[in-house]
Amino acid sequence: MTRAAQRAAEAAVAPGSHARDAMVVQLIDGVRQARGYTKLALAQRLEMHPRSLRNWMARASTLNSSEVARLAEALGMSAENRANLYVLTGQLPPAGAVGELLRTPEMALYQSMIDGLEHHPSVVYSDCWDVVITNKVFRDVFAGVRRHATGAHPMINTTRFVFFHPDAPLLLGGDETSFRDHWLMPALANFSATLQRRPEEPRLRAIEQEIDQRPALRRAYRRAPRWIAENGDIAINSSARLLWDPRVGRLVNAHIITEAHQGYQETSLQRATFIFRERTPPPVSPYKQDGLFDLNSVDQPGKGPVFG
Repeated sequence: MTRAAQRAAEAAVAPGSHARDAMVVQLIDGVRQARGYTKLALAQRLEMHPRSLRNWMARASTLNSSEVARLAEALGMSAENRANLYVLTGQLPPAGAVGELLRTPEMALYQSMIDGLEHHPSVVYSDCWDVVITNKVFRDVFAGVRRHATGAHPMINTTRFVFFHPDAPLLLGGDETSFRDHWLMPALANFSATLQRRPEEPRLRAIEQEIDQRPALRRAYRRAPRWIAENGDIAINSSARLLWDPRVGRLVNAHIITEAHQGYQETSLQRATFIFRERTPPPVSPYKQDGLFDLNSVDQPGKGPVFG
């Protein structure tokens, strides 16, 4: 894909675009209908005129953080839907927005457990890959990934990061082929299988719509059924794959161990723990790394590494 095509694809789904507006409206309408609220009832819960609510929906992906918070509260959104609404509108969620989960005694114990993994990055995420808790080592490796206009970030949603962040091919695999074979196609296959099991889930539909707006990613997604037939729909196995470790400044072999955790809450959880191993010999990366881990910069559509 050329840089111009990459910029066009990013712009097509950026906040303020018709496609992103449609994703936000779909999420809001899905939750509203599940709650049994009419549009008039939602306007009343927001204490606003129905015309004002229509105006909000017309610019749904550019709602400010205060408006997002009001909508989430009026709809009684779950922690995960609330976090997804913040991502789709390009807003940073308030601390702890992923969870009522975070306030449960069970999750406090889970946090204590993964904090005990002092040398291995570990993350707990929801059934739609929204990050719930992480340990310090995970934050050391991933928190510095630069922010991007799509809201894709490994500290927010692991699958959206793989799909939509332009630096993902460099940080996960180091080149297009390694990224595609060991990160992208397994993630797309797992996403496809998850969507087949839960076709009415608005968060999954929002991701599918965003995939459809990106020609190269859409072509890869269409190959997911063949990938599943050949490899299965498991996104992660323990085979080594390359990952950029900013602590040592080079690509390392990452083995990922996953486990499911149902616990006592309604949301099923997964935990992924990374075991890093040095490559032999450790190569010198041919890619310039400047700026990839600038927390204070907000990437613009079309900027950053482009592969293919």
